[in-house]
Amino acid sequence: MTERVILADCCEDWIVQWGGFYEPGRAFACPEDGTQWRKARAATYERAADGREFVLRTRRGPEDEFPYLAAADGQQPIVDRCCAKILLTHGERMQDGELTCPVCSTRWTKRTERLHGLRVPVFEKAGLAEPLTIQPGRTRPFLVGLSEHTPPRD
Repeated sequence: MTERVILADCCEDWIVQWGGFYEPGRAFACPEDGTQWRKARAATYERAADGREFVLRTRRGPEDEFPYLAAADGQQPIVDRCCAKILLTHGERMQDGELTCPVCSTRWTKRTERLHGLRVPVFEKAGLAEPLTIQPGRTRPFLVGLSEHTPPRD
């Protein structure tokens, strides 16, 4: 099994929006989860915990562009930022069936299942070891493997 590359949505959102304002060599932390980072050089950011580097890239469409972080070593996250943002923002309300990301063209299938007594959205795409669902988090929801989902603590 290959190691999963995990890049927290909060870190990626922070770096995409604010990373260009840091000078190379400057350390900073994600304000949501406290992950320590360092701007290694222009458009390249190093995660302090493991030294993994991510490079700011852009996917261009006919009329717009979408910035994201790509792993410098080529071992990409299991879900692209564009897909994660769409699934987290709209996934629960989407109808069951096929959907295609307008940014990267990844094809997803959405269905709804009962898990822990709750109805949860389940998302599948080719190459995933297991389907994903939305996990409520302390500051924002995030995607997890279906087997890792835990019920909210109300």
